[in-house]
Amino acid sequence: MLLPRSFIGILLTLMTIMFGVGTGLIVKLIGDGIPLVTLLMYRFIFSVPLLVLPAVLVRGRAFLQINARRTLMVRIGLGCIAMACWFTSIRLLPLGQATALLQSSVIFITILSPLLLGEIIGIYRWSAVVTGMIGIVLLTDPFGGGFSPSVGFGVAGAIASAGLAIMLRRLGKADHPFSVAVWYNGSGAVLLTLLAFMLPDVPMTVSKPVMFDLMILGAVAAGLQLCITSAYKFSEAVVISSMRYLQIPLAAIVAFLLFGEVMSAVEIAGGAVVIGSCLFIAWREFVRARQPRPGIEPAA
Repeated sequence: MLLPRSFIGILLTLMTIMFGVGTGLIVKLIGDGIPLVTLLMYRFIFSVPLLVLPAVLVRGRAFLQINARRTLMVRIGLGCIAMACWFTSIRLLPLGQATALLQSSVIFITILSPLLLGEIIGIYRWSAVVTGMIGIVLLTDPFGGGFSPSVGFGVAGAIASAGLAIMLRRLGKADHPFSVAVWYNGSGAVLLTLLAFMLPDVPMTVSKPVMFDLMILGAVAAGLQLCITSAYKFSEAVVISSMRYLQIPLAAIVAFLLFGEVMSAVEIAGGAVVIGSCLFIAWREFVRARQPRPGIEPAA
């Protein structure tokens, strides 16, 4: 009996959420015991083999074929920046707060769209953006003693993720996502390895327990990429993007149970505002996509 496509998409999205929370937990568990460069290097290295296999199975000998090389370079650059900022924010902030800041990238996508894509943003989505920015301010808790300059890494990661999404939308999607994933992680592994060799204080070796954690991190990261890529083939983007916000409260709950991390009431309220505004933006995108376009499409 074949499962409905929508059910498969939801299942893959739920797996994406679990992998995302797992990534954060492993990075939090490793902590600052090793430099960020070493952490990222092994994360990329251990992801590559697990991504090459499905790429070969799906594309055969063309698994490395890339058409839009400019898109690929942007993907590698902004992807590495976003990941470095996210991992740093996880190390310095409560996991729920770091996750909420990263997921706020939808707000920055909406802000950048008129500037970089010439898209017309209507009053509804601008209202959601303003509300979302208020939520981001609340997440930083600047007036309750909970503010830390470390939140800048979370915001920077969200902006880098938004820039990546904007550039990919602008340049198009000319290549198979599995091939892009192989190139992205392979390039990241090479670049971070070279950087580790160039920096004298960056160790190339780690203890066996940490190495095991890094191997799990690479496997989880590969699973996340494969699941989210496949999910878009079975479900609409608005469904996937809406469900992914479940990662925020789930990450906060798991971090509380495992690490005793507690977000303040203001930070929790800010996270709720960010989730609500992002869901509204996603819903407006869904409504606009379903509207007939006989002439000029009205802005919303």
